[in-house]
Amino acid sequence: MKFVAITLLLLTSIFLIACSANQASNKISNSELENLASKYGGVYVFNQKFVEEIEKREAERKELSKKMKGRDLGDGLYAVDPKPINEKLPQILSNGKPYFKGGTSSKISESCYEEIYKFIGDENLKKYKPWIFSNLYYKDKDERIVQISCTVAYERVKTQYGLFGDEAKGISFKKNSFESLGGGNRFVLINGKFERVSKDK
Repeated sequence: MKFVAITLLLLTSIFLIACSANQASNKISNSELENLASKYGGVYVFNQKFVEEIEKREAERKELSKKMKGRDLGDGLYAVDPKPINEKLPQILSNGKPYFKGGTSSKISESCYEEIYKFIGDENLKKYKPWIFSNLYYKDKDERIVQISCTVAYERVKTQYGLFGDEAKGISFKKNSFESLGGGNRFVLINGKFERVSKDK
């Protein structure tokens, strides 16, 4: 029994050393990914005027909701009826179109992809194609999405080595998790070209 335990420990050590060596060999690609994220990751603004309008309107809506005491949910929480807020401060742009907040499941306009991919460049896209998430958008008269802003994020697999699992899942020697590399940049479309204006706050 003692011999079996020592053998298992030895095999585990060899496996972990081999994995560590393999991970070290991937450092260049990880470094390259971090470099791409630092250059191109962040928020892309297609219409700065509309972003400013939305920020102002959302701040007004937030302030109004604070003044409205809704149904008491307990623990200092209140359910505020959005109807009077929407009536007084509707989420509508100066072009008369309602704006929407996006998310990971929201559709993105083709022109959004085209503009961002053109900015990043074919060579960099061959190395890694980033995720693009919708932040803000509206719909034109034909119900087509018009992007106001979106987020570009790079993602890498982070591998931990050790003994993981339980009786139900079984034992494994490594565990993968996804790590998002946002970059924190802010780009604004000016005269048909994205320009980095600041690190996004």
